[in-house]
Amino acid sequence: METSEALRLHAETRMKDLKTYFDQVMDVSVKFVADAHHKNVHVADITVHASGLMLRAEASGGDWYGAVDAAVAKLQKQLKKYKGKLEHRRSVQQTHKEKMRDLGPLAFEENTMRDSADEEGFNGQFSEFAPDIAKKEVSRIAPMTVDEAVMQMDLLHKPAFLFMNVETRELNMVYREEGNHIRWVAPKAMAA
Repeated sequence: METSEALRLHAETRMKDLKTYFDQVMDVSVKFVADAHHKNVHVADITVHASGLMLRAEASGGDWYGAVDAAVAKLQKQLKKYKGKLEHRRSVQQTHKEKMRDLGPLAFEENTMRDSADEEGFNGQFSEFAPDIAKKEVSRIAPMTVDEAVMQMDLLHKPAFLFMNVETRELNMVYREEGNHIRWVAPKAMAA
């Protein structure tokens, strides 16, 4: 949506409050979304890329200014919670700088898959039970520790996160189960 100059300046000013947490340049994206069901609810969705991390917060308010303030407050809460981990991450990144130099960011290719029931001639009669499945091919993943992967999963508000384990150089995954339990999946060494 088109924003007023005053709203843009307010958002920029609030983003400067976050700059104290980072020593590198920040890239910030702020999306304003009007709630279609509630006319008086305004939603601000903020994504921050800084110091090798990506954070995201979404909040609603009675007006755009309140929504921005609430989203920034959520980001500040996340940053305070993870400040120690962020500092630890910087030291680990320095240690593994040589290994990470040639690796780029995640790159995905997404392809929608056809329902196999339709291919067998059921003409979509089971489509209400079939989930939408999309394949994502990953070309490069930067190495990180398990703790860093859990932190990144939490900061992105995702239920799972795929990463390259810096110690084993193999693909691993962390995911969150019911009851807020975090599980770590790693390949088992094959017996010779």
